[in-house]
Amino acid sequence: MNKNVASAVHKNANGANNWINFMNALPPSASYLNNAVVQKQEKKEIEVVAIDCEMVGIHPDGQGNMLARVSIVNSKGETIYDKFVKPTEKVTDYRTPVSGIRPEDIEHGELFVKVKKEVTQILKNKLLVGHALEHDLRVLRISHPKHMIRDTTTYWQFKQLTEGRTPGLKRLTLHFLGASIQEGEHSSVQDAKAALQLYMLARKDWELLLKKRRSRPRNGNKPHNGSQGKRK
Repeated sequence: MNKNVASAVHKNANGANNWINFMNALPPSASYLNNAVVQKQEKKEIEVVAIDCEMVGIHPDGQGNMLARVSIVNSKGETIYDKFVKPTEKVTDYRTPVSGIRPEDIEHGELFVKVKKEVTQILKNKLLVGHALEHDLRVLRISHPKHMIRDTTTYWQFKQLTEGRTPGLKRLTLHFLGASIQEGEHSSVQDAKAALQLYMLARKDWELLLKKRRSRPRNGNKPHNGSQGKRK
C-alpha cells in the first residue's frame, strides 16, 4: 500500500460512524429541495469529481495557508486521489485540532510539484465540485474554468439556510443530508464526499438554472432581427 495514501491514516476521523451510515444509506430524494424535474437528459454527461484540501499555517503568525493534504472523489463517492503533501515552507501551525494534520503526516509527503501536476490532470475537462473552492484552488496554485465549477457555497437554496450568507459545509451536510461531519478533526475525503452529495441532491435544479442563465442575452435585451447573441 502506498504509504502516502492519506485516507489510510486517521481512520477514526470525526463523524466516521455517522459517515458510514450516511454513505450506506439511499441517496436523499431530490424533491427535498423542491427541484424542478428535467425531463430530457443531457446528450453527454460531463464527468464529475469533488475535491477538498487540508491546509497548515505558514508565516510567523500562522495565518498563511499551505497545502498539506488533497483528496478527490468521483461521482460515485469513491476516493480516486488522496495524498499528503511535503511542505514547501516552514510550518508554523499544523492546525491539528481542525486539519487533522500532524508533522509525521507531511514529513514524507508527496512533492508539491508532482501533486499539482497529478491533480491538474485529474481535473482536466471535468465538472469540479467542492465547498469554497477558491481556497483549494489557491493553495494548489491551479485554475479551473469557471463554467466547470460547482461550489456549494454559491447555490441559492443552500444559501437560503443562512439567509444569503456563506453557508458552512458542516451545517449544510447536517441539514440536507442528515450526516454529522467535522466533529473535531476534519477529513478532506469526508468533506469532498459531502460536497459531492450536496451537489447531486441539487443537481437537476442547479444545472437547469445555469442553463437558463446561459441562454439569456448578455446585455439583457433580445437580439435584433432574430439573430443570436454571441457567447464566449
